Amino acid sequence: MPVNETMHEPMNEPMIEITNVSKRFGDFEAIKNVSLGVPEGSFTTLLGPSGCGKTTLMKLIAGFFEPDAGQIRIGGKRMNGLPAFKRDTPLVFQDYALFPHMTVEDNIAYGLKLRKLPRRDVQQKIAAMADMFGLHGLQHRYPRALSGGQQQRVAFARALVTGSRVILMDEPLSNLDAKMRVEVRDELRLLQQRLGFTAIFVTHDQDEALSISDQVAVFDQGRIVQTGTPREIYHRPASAFTAGFVGAANFADGVVQAVEGGELIIASGIGLMRAVRDSARFAEGDRVTMVIRPENIAIRDASFHGDNAWSGFVRRVSFHGRSIRYWVADDHAEWIVDCPGTGPENGVGLEARIQLSVDKRAIHVLPYEGDAAGFGQSIRPNREE
Repeated sequence: MPVNETMHEPMNEPMIEITNVSKRFGDFEAIKNVSLGVPEGSFTTLLGPSGCGKTTLMKLIAGFFEPDAGQIRIGGKRMNGLPAFKRDTPLVFQDYALFPHMTVEDNIAYGLKLRKLPRRDVQQKIAAMADMFGLHGLQHRYPRALSGGQQQRVAFARALVTGSRVILMDEPLSNLDAKMRVEVRDELRLLQQRLGFTAIFVTHDQDEALSISDQVAVFDQGRIVQTGTPREIYHRPASAFTAGFVGAANFADGVVQAVEGGELIIASGIGLMRAVRDSARFAEGDRVTMVIRPENIAIRDASFHGDNAWSGFVRRVSFHGRSIRYWVADDHAEWIVDCPGTGPENGVGLEARIQLSVDKRAIHVLPYEGDAAGFGQSIRPNREE
């Protein structure tokens, strides 16, 4: 899974401050005591499976719902009780929400006309948006005559034309095909960086979140379980849930047998494993879960012997173009292994007996959370292999 390689500069002061916010719908608690700071000029993604609360939080920020507890501040101003139309937080929806009886030009101009701007200013701003989003020649078309990608560009143009400092987006790319989705996603990120507005983006797509965000907030059952940069979320997940939801992950439970300087020696079902000790929280006798990403497991020939090595049989192979995914079974479970599509591993066939190994620096160790992790199990909620 690609991880955003952009060097992140220090975050600015919060543009949006969410403090101890809760929201119930009858007996269902959709948001549970959530706090989050969204730095000014940042791109923050709310990521999680369906029904986890991320869209509810977005609508609380936009003013479509009122929190039962806690407060929301935008630009230092308390938003509680303020209606949506007074918050200046345009929301781009999954279904575009364009006015079908209006042309592209009229859709873009809608917010400007509500503000009663002079016609000349309106026309100048529409022209600037058409240029920015490649909509020249389409201004007099109606939404039904546009492709999905063109409709989404109109929706973004309508949200941005008023010069709002905050833009909210609720899964705005999910109706696009895979290629168009990546193109619009990249355009959106470049635009956000160029214009400097503060963006909050809701998605359940992990690749999307990692590739465009400065900050990711991972949701589970109405709570934020981890907030961090894409790199932190991917390489240093705080829980097995985050590790399994944000990308594919292999898990192996074990017990710390010894702590040797900067290393943990962990007894597990695949033998003794060495992992770099990246914190002081683990001690001898602690039960732990090791998280190993598929791309960090190397395939060796049967004669290989070394630290952090174990053997298995190839059960499945799937070609992904730039990578090949192997499912390798041992006595305890099945491991997911990703190798470059042009690597020497290409010659490995079904039922071949191979050795696997992982560098000690690529093992992330978590406190044991229960038997759900298991050995070598891949946890990927709401996502196919």
